[in-house]
Amino acid sequence: MLLQGSLHEFGLSNVLQLIKMSAKTGVLTLRRSGAHGQLFFRNGNVYFAYVHPQVLPLGERLLRAGKITAEQLDRALAEQREGDRATRVGAILITQGDVDRGTLAEAIADQIEEAAFNLLSWTEGEFEFQSGGASADEDIIVELTVDGVLIEGVRRLDEWDLIMASLGSLQHIPHLLYDEAVAERGGITLTPEEWRVISIVDGRRDTGSVMRDSGIPRFQAAKVLYKLLKGGYVTMRQAAIQGLEDATAVIVASPIDFYNEVFLSTLNDEGLTHHLLTDVVGEEDVELPITAVTLPHEEDAAGPETLVFAVAAGVRVDAWCQLARRCAGCVLLVNANSVDSARASLPDIAALADAGGLPYVVVPYVSVSEEPLGRKAVAAALSLPDDVQVTPCELRDRVTVAEVIQAVLALAEERDRAAQEELRSDQT
Repeated sequence: MLLQGSLHEFGLSNVLQLIKMSAKTGVLTLRRSGAHGQLFFRNGNVYFAYVHPQVLPLGERLLRAGKITAEQLDRALAEQREGDRATRVGAILITQGDVDRGTLAEAIADQIEEAAFNLLSWTEGEFEFQSGGASADEDIIVELTVDGVLIEGVRRLDEWDLIMASLGSLQHIPHLLYDEAVAERGGITLTPEEWRVISIVDGRRDTGSVMRDSGIPRFQAAKVLYKLLKGGYVTMRQAAIQGLEDATAVIVASPIDFYNEVFLSTLNDEGLTHHLLTDVVGEEDVELPITAVTLPHEEDAAGPETLVFAVAAGVRVDAWCQLARRCAGCVLLVNANSVDSARASLPDIAALADAGGLPYVVVPYVSVSEEPLGRKAVAAALSLPDDVQVTPCELRDRVTVAEVIQAVLALAEERDRAAQEELRSDQT
């Protein structure tokens, strides 16, 4: 039996019900840009599932839960690499005596339910079911009914909506909150999962980053944050990055993330925050790690604050360009230690061209060189047009860093005035 089609026209729950009613054995594969998942069936029941990219594979899940050690997992992965790669890590761990069948069954069931939770949220993508793929004597640890998987997946989706209504947004910043009741009780008791989450709540990472960095499944991390919020141990604050549509934004680009963050922290260290922004590029959700600050208003100033942010190096160029087009201008940090270090910024120059003529200032800085490149040498190394402004800067000097931002904003204002004059000219 071959069943295939579009999730937009035939939702996943309908596909699962059809496989259940036909009591088929086989593999259902789902794909969309940048991600795919598989659910494995025997006689219409689900016995394994995963999603890629997957935050927590089965072996890592067991390790995080304290069911196996890092050495046991490494040994199982090595055996998988050296032997039959089709053999699952769980089966190897059982053979080695590192876990029992009950423990593994619980972990597999949780992974199936988490995969279903993720896949049920897909409204776009393609699916294909291929019969076969599971032999009659295959050692299957757990089988879940399609109805049970759907009920749990929908329950998690509903609970996710409730959790996010309280947390506010994945871009909100959790802060630790002192509760006087804790002092009266003499302390608090936290579960291992709660410790994982609360230990990285630093007032800089946003909710999405805390979930990712906690090392536990995203849904579980969200539940923990919700519990900590309701318990009075954390509070949520709106992040400036949420004002991207309304604020005047300047994007900072450099091939080295460290110097982006130095530049931003010099502007406003107390207000520096880390975010995991999800942007839709084409039909794909792309995660963009972002570091951001806002510049406070000058006296008697009106309007939105200026947002200055940098996207982590290595993200997809089309995603970076789409975000950059929403900005007023760009600061291009260039390492002026040598010609080779300066040329490392050539991909950023190309990205700026793809971003639709975004006004930018090239900012050479020096890290270790005793004979750094001058303005002309930097311009030559990057083949810059004569009208591009090159402004050397000491990244830890707030005055010169702030002047760079003002220079970019001035270029943006000049571009806007020119566009308005051209429009008036065309109308007359």
